[in-house]
Amino acid sequence: MTGQALLWGALYALPLLVRSDFLLTIFIFTFIYGILAVTFDLIFGFTGQLSMFHPAVFGVSAYMTHLLAVHAGLPFWAATLPSAAAAVVLAVVVGSICFKFRLKTFYFAVVTLAFSEMIRLVVMNWNSVTNGTLGLVVAGKPTIYWPGSGVVPIKGPIAWYYLTLVCLSVTVLICSRCLRSWMGRCFGAIRLNEDLARTLGINVFRYKLLSFAIGNALASFAGGLYGYYTGYIDPGYLGINQSMEVLAMVLLGGQGTLTGPIVGSLVLTGLPHAIDLRAELRAVLYGAILIFTILVMPRGIVGTLNAWRSRRVS
Repeated sequence: MTGQALLWGALYALPLLVRSDFLLTIFIFTFIYGILAVTFDLIFGFTGQLSMFHPAVFGVSAYMTHLLAVHAGLPFWAATLPSAAAAVVLAVVVGSICFKFRLKTFYFAVVTLAFSEMIRLVVMNWNSVTNGTLGLVVAGKPTIYWPGSGVVPIKGPIAWYYLTLVCLSVTVLICSRCLRSWMGRCFGAIRLNEDLARTLGINVFRYKLLSFAIGNALASFAGGLYGYYTGYIDPGYLGINQSMEVLAMVLLGGQGTLTGPIVGSLVLTGLPHAIDLRAELRAVLYGAILIFTILVMPRGIVGTLNAWRSRRVS
């Protein structure tokens, strides 16, 4: 707990010590992808369901937040709420179908991937709304209330750094609260042995659906932030590459932990920028890291460090 407090303190103090816009930009992407990875791990690492539906929610929320801001005149934060509600509706529909038919592991992954691809194709071909493969330019900025200055737009690396860091902190806090409650114990029981959990009286369908809905609702905020930060949205947001990137982040950092996905996000976001890789080589790098982690370090970075520290203590 002390180590985690120091880590969060160091992250909040970093812009006071580092003035590099390049480094701050890497951390901004790390925090946005961290939100996506932590919420994915709530479904995968803590509940044991390998979902490939996260990119669909990520992309749809990015589009929906922008379209609501442009056509309905909603400010960014107000537009994220209907986007989160839409993410919950999608998650409930897809999750109900998958869990009703008791799809597990490989079959669950394939069916959620199929739903994600269906949504991507709809987005890509709905030219009148999404502008098809050309995508949309996002010109607006999120705003916050600042004492003494009133409502101010988020501009510049430092403002975006703190905005995304606060959003990541809130996401981790919500997930932590869920996992420490009765819900978290039910998620863990389902992950360890679904049939045994059912015989103990746990409503497996309900808690799987709950985990799926919470994870996707929180992931929707990452989509809105990403679209507004990059200033551009296209159907690639909903592609299978996003699924592989998030999965690689969780496996590398350590599944079943809240810190692991953030560490994995930092490594896989920072490394390609540090060595300037093109998109094709970046996909190869993700694949290589995924294979290496599964074969050599199945617990990921954080899990391996925790196991090593436990052996030293004992």
